[in-house]
Amino acid sequence: MDLPARFRAELDRGDVLPRGARVLVAVSGGGDSVALLRLLAAAAPEREWSLSVVSVDHRTRPQTADEVRFVAELAAGMGLPFRAVALAEDGAGRSEDALRQDRLRALAEAARDAGAAWIATGHQADDAAETMLMRLLRGTGLDGLGGIRPRHGPLVRPLLAFRRAELRDWLRGDGVRWIDDPSNDDVRRLRARVRHLLLPALRAAAPDLPDDLTATAAALRGLLAPLDAWDAAWLERHARVLPQGPGLALPVEALRVEPEVVQGRLVRRAVERLGVLRSRLGRGCIAGVVEAAARDGSAAAVPLPGGWVARRREEWLEIRRAAGGPASE
Repeated sequence: MDLPARFRAELDRGDVLPRGARVLVAVSGGGDSVALLRLLAAAAPEREWSLSVVSVDHRTRPQTADEVRFVAELAAGMGLPFRAVALAEDGAGRSEDALRQDRLRALAEAARDAGAAWIATGHQADDAAETMLMRLLRGTGLDGLGGIRPRHGPLVRPLLAFRRAELRDWLRGDGVRWIDDPSNDDVRRLRARVRHLLLPALRAAAPDLPDDLTATAAALRGLLAPLDAWDAAWLERHARVLPQGPGLALPVEALRVEPEVVQGRLVRRAVERLGVLRSRLGRGCIAGVVEAAARDGSAAAVPLPGGWVARRREEWLEIRRAAGGPASE
């Protein structure tokens, strides 16, 4: 089966995008996103999709504006609407996590402007393996070990069953060019170290490692789905909106009945509901909130990302905006 046929089969198997969807395709100009755009465009007529293209200029290098122009020309050649978004802050020297947060915000805004319900990104199997290893190196829980989700909110990643090399081989075979981002080879960044140093060493011992990690992550996601549903039901039953300003309150008695690991999941989900990205909620800050809830009476405030704080007040664990706190992110 050729690659486009496999792609269509994966779409049908995973039910990633509904028929008639309006999809904003995030294209950097790299091989993965260029392949994604071509594959989606080929499948669009039979699925009645409406595609548009966005390219985010991270402003990390002088060449990024040229890469955006390359994507604009690519979209024009395919007859697809295009929009460019430049991050407000110069990205040079900023952390991978900060750039990712800015990119997600920019994509969400571009999707609203385009009237698109879905945002497709070019993450593939090697990215998923790298992400899982990065999370292990940093320390993670079950959610982190679940890897990159095929669908999360408006984000869809249709290429997770495909390897980086085969996507590029397919593009070469069709005479399609792309632009590699040299920062992907900068081993000062953790992802580049994992990609170029750690994964090759692991593959020498276990050649099927990326596929095995992807399969393990998929199995974990299957286990996490009912846990996520249980968390959501618990919060619907017990969480209360704070009457004074934005925030949530969780009843300490109901929270402390649960095992500590479940308490951590519930706190994490509550903070996510306030708009804080999951990737920003490290184990340390969540453990601090659980510890505060375990203390009798009132406790000192525990700072959280996005300008929030958690504090026990008598029989409630309150998560509220810190004085002068920024908007959530």
